[in-house]
Amino acid sequence: MTATNGDRLVLSTVNTPYRRRIDAETLALCLRSGDVGTWKVHVATFFVDVRPELVVRFAERHAIDLETIARTYRSVRDETGERNPRLEAELVRLEVAASQDFRGLAKAG
Repeated sequence: MTATNGDRLVLSTVNTPYRRRIDAETLALCLRSGDVGTWKVHVATFFVDVRPELVVRFAERHAIDLETIARTYRSVRDETGERNPRLEAELVRLEVAASQDFRGLAKAG
């Protein structure tokens, strides 16, 4: 899968429910900085509806380390109540240090 196709797949999932569209660069900036601003629902959709392996590949393509992904995910999860047990399990499996608090949740989810 090319970078362009991978981003298109992610963005089609993230943008489908909403009238306002986020682009790959803006999504990457939100994920990298942890500042989701007015894009909160799009970022939550990214974490909840995009398959975990695509989340990881998107992060790799946009030079976002998985520690940062885990911290931003946790922040959005805590703020919105939206969680993805499969993503939590994947971050635990990849031994992302920032995902340590997901261990019990991933098994329970």
